Amino acid sequence: MADLRQHRDYLDGEWRALQAAPLSARKAMLVAALVDAYVDRLFSADGEAEDILEYRSRVATQSPALGSIMALCSGRVRLVTEAVAVPIADYGALAVEDFMVSLYNDHSVQRLRLNGSDMMKTLAEAIAALDGF
Repeated sequence: MADLRQHRDYLDGEWRALQAAPLSARKAMLVAALVDAYVDRLFSADGEAEDILEYRSRVATQSPALGSIMALCSGRVRLVTEAVAVPIADYGALAVEDFMVSLYNDHSVQRLRLNGSDMMKTLAEAIAALDGF
């Protein structure tokens, strides 16, 4: 279990670094790879699990966010940076930097996207789901 704790601490630190730079595809991929590897370590720590592929399939079924991250790490899907429209009503929730960008970019901001979803949200859900295994 100490091995899991060290891995989780590293994952949590890199997640915080990504939150400080939410458009960094490199940092997002590092966090995704750490989440994916953590699933493998959970398998190794599970005394009853026998088949890694079956285990990963069960994890993906139980957590769509983890399934999306594992699909990204296997190369089945891609991480992209896209312009996302921001409704005027949501401007109050934007960081100052995003607000300024949106003013000059037809009310849109850049976001990392995975399968049409916000990558930051998917990673947050995947990381939270790790605690359930």
